[in-house]
Amino acid sequence: MGYHLCYDRRFMRLLEALPGDVRSVARRRAKALADEPFPSGAKELDEHPGTFRLWLPRGCRLVYEVREDEQIVDLLYVGPKSPDLYEKLGLGRQ
Repeated sequence: MGYHLCYDRRFMRLLEALPGDVRSVARRRAKALADEPFPSGAKELDEHPGTFRLWLPRGCRLVYEVREDEQIVDLLYVGPKSPDLYEKLGLGRQ
């Protein structure tokens, strides 16, 4: 049984704002998380269990949270990796 993908309008706006080649890769990688939420290349964020990041082309990131008990992958962010990205998402190191 696959996982359910959750995302909001903000995530979709960020996705649509990406350059075409990156947007295409981001869509494929996001959809694939429904079948495999822990793909190779995914890294769990330090001090934030269940939250992962995937690298995308052109210095972009896909950040998501896996809630295994509910079988949900919550897509949090897609876009350029700024120096303070994780802090802005409330996921900075403590």
